[in-house]
Amino acid sequence: MSAFRAAILLAVFSLSASDIHFPKDMRTDVQFPPIVKRSDSGLPDGHLRPLGYQRKPEGRVKEYPKLLAPREFWEQHVQHRVPLVYRQAIVKAPAFTKWQTDEYIREKYGDLDVLIEKKVEARGSSPQRMSLNEFLDNYEYEDWYVVSLLPDPMRAEMMVPRSLLCGTFRQHILESNLWLSAGGTSSVLHYDADHNLHCLVSGRKDFIMIHPKYAEQLDLQEKKKFSGSGYSTMNMDMINVFTNRDIAKVPWTWATLRPGDCIFIPSGYFHQVRSYGRSMAATIMWSPLPEFDDSDCATTDIDKHTALSEVNLMWTYKKGDKVIDMGYMNVEVVRQGILQILTERNTTRLTAELFSQMFEATVLDEGEELSEQDREDMLEVFGILDQKKKGYVTLEEIKDMDVAVLKNVARHLDNPHGPVVEDHDHTHDEL
Repeated sequence: MSAFRAAILLAVFSLSASDIHFPKDMRTDVQFPPIVKRSDSGLPDGHLRPLGYQRKPEGRVKEYPKLLAPREFWEQHVQHRVPLVYRQAIVKAPAFTKWQTDEYIREKYGDLDVLIEKKVEARGSSPQRMSLNEFLDNYEYEDWYVVSLLPDPMRAEMMVPRSLLCGTFRQHILESNLWLSAGGTSSVLHYDADHNLHCLVSGRKDFIMIHPKYAEQLDLQEKKKFSGSGYSTMNMDMINVFTNRDIAKVPWTWATLRPGDCIFIPSGYFHQVRSYGRSMAATIMWSPLPEFDDSDCATTDIDKHTALSEVNLMWTYKKGDKVIDMGYMNVEVVRQGILQILTERNTTRLTAELFSQMFEATVLDEGEELSEQDREDMLEVFGILDQKKKGYVTLEEIKDMDVAVLKNVARHLDNPHGPVVEDHDHTHDEL
């Protein structure tokens, strides 16, 4: 081999082994909803095409140019779990202008940690934890996106829309999440345990919305008894109409969010999301309680600008926290689950034996039995509830139990959504 040829080969191998990346497609001019055409191939319409090509949508999600008052929001949408879109709902938030550039995010918040996932969502995969600086250095080239608790310092620049500023809504906000990607993200078809107001700061997002009554036709992953969320096992990019025969019978509505818009996604409502461009969003999650108490609304100025940092959230993250407490169960679900068990058993006392049965239904898959380790874990959790060490917990004690105690229970019952950091330097571990 000549010296010249060897040099060329060495250069080629060096280039292939080097850290060469290509930026992602940041376009936002995508046809949505898709144009559905009759198949002339003899195959069912939309076979091996993305979700949405199997039938035409029923129409848009209802839109509002102005935000509803909390009571209206409850009566017209939340109570009946009907989605809506608010146009230009968060344009007065500082985040709407300041978060448009990576430079600002890097300078102001770059040292804060977030959780990272792959762009094509796979439920059950483990997220990675890294600083916003590290993410911003790489996200235009890597298949990453941020889905994480909105760090506490960033909450000061995001606003709470007036629809949530009093009554049961404001009193039961669980968490706020940050979403950031270089476009091209695609979620599975799923539903969440909590109500969600998803507000877009930059980019574009398209939503397919499906009513919960069609759950049996969506090929769902089996969920545990006390889980409030779930997802479809269908491949969203290639729907197999032969194995998912009912999908063409399922009606759907749609929404496209532009910067400043928000969509209300009710608890239990199926949605599939695709994002385009430099897509950044913040969401507010709150408990789906059966009643709305607006007794404080008459004395609350819901039209006053209110930063997200001015309201109480159940799950938060600040710099230095060992765990980013995202995606844990709603602790009120824990409370209600225990109260339901007590009511069904016609007893006012939760014993270790009764809690063991609940624990087994919550944690174990069907057919599994409690192992010795499971029993130890169960007794540890019961010990958290049994604060007075009486060997039982009364119904009234469960009703009055402090949220901090229930959060500790949730942490034991549920795995954290992201890695646990053993120290507070810039390193991270992937679970």
